[in-house]
Amino acid sequence: MYDEAADEIIELVLNFFPFDNSVQVTNPKEGKNLLRRTQLPTLKLSMLQIGNIVNIFAKLLYIKDCAPLTKRNLFYKFESTFAMIKPCPPSEHGKVITYIMKNGFRIDRMKNARITKEFAMELYKDIAGNSAMPIIIDYVTGGEVVGLELVAPEAVRKWRNCLGATEPSEAAPGTLRRLYGKNKLQNVAHGCNNLEDATAMLDWYFGYEKGLPKVPFRATLKDCTCCIIKPHAIEDGNLGAILEKICTTGGFYVSAMAMFPVKLRSSQEFYEVYKGVLPEYEAMAIHLAEGKCVALEVKNSDPKVNVVCKFRTLCGPRDPDLCRQLYPDSIRALYGKNIVHNAVHCTDLPEDGEQEVEYFFKLLAND
Repeated sequence: MYDEAADEIIELVLNFFPFDNSVQVTNPKEGKNLLRRTQLPTLKLSMLQIGNIVNIFAKLLYIKDCAPLTKRNLFYKFESTFAMIKPCPPSEHGKVITYIMKNGFRIDRMKNARITKEFAMELYKDIAGNSAMPIIIDYVTGGEVVGLELVAPEAVRKWRNCLGATEPSEAAPGTLRRLYGKNKLQNVAHGCNNLEDATAMLDWYFGYEKGLPKVPFRATLKDCTCCIIKPHAIEDGNLGAILEKICTTGGFYVSAMAMFPVKLRSSQEFYEVYKGVLPEYEAMAIHLAEGKCVALEVKNSDPKVNVVCKFRTLCGPRDPDLCRQLYPDSIRALYGKNIVHNAVHCTDLPEDGEQEVEYFFKLLAND
């Protein structure tokens, strides 16, 4: 935990008791109990992944490691794989992401992109020499893709099983390609064959070189509004549904999206306009920093539309309870819980849309 007063990192021990959802926090160096065993209904076992940040009564704790027995029981054979949603209508992205999360994967990184021929050749190197190779390369480089890092036990094998056979008509019932694939070329998504290839593709797609992303972000910073899908909505499995809602309503489309971890100081800076204005300012900042969020650059197909104002209508008022009474079909009515956990942030003022998108896709992207 970062101690602001002392300006130092303090190593603590978090004990979690799943049978009654209680927690205890100790400082082993000083031999002190910082938090006696107390029930915390908002904390889920799935949140306690190594590398995650958890909110323990408004204190943010970074999970650095765990006891060997816990690691064997909770993280046995956990690994990451690279997945790629192939070019398809943006409205399909949400369905695929919902499928992924319902099948037990955690999404650790995500962004949309246009990939180069060089990247595609590396991705499909296993079929080099196949007569279909040029057609496949043209297809995946000819449109927008969505790359994801998926984490699960034996993630490489599990993702390939979820995909199903290359030909959708031959894929097993319930697999992704059987559900949404059209043909052998347009078969929804790609998966790596082994952990070595997955690791290499993750570095290529999400890595940086000389301070710049190897695969650039898609944000245009023009005629847009900003939407942030909050950590609780992702943890609740609603990321895909929210994306689908946006892309099938009122001519909206997502021109750029990426998953970001947000440090507390950055969260406070992003929400600074609300400091002293909204009583929830501090809680809002803490929530944005307690897990990964997904930032979106949202546009509208009608150039006459004020995209910021119209998108705010789709999101609904800040209070989800009010939304459910007045705007039951709004995003916050459907997926929000309370004023802080209200599913999404959206730009307030028309002149701030481009600035808020820039904060994530330029400043935080290079932080």
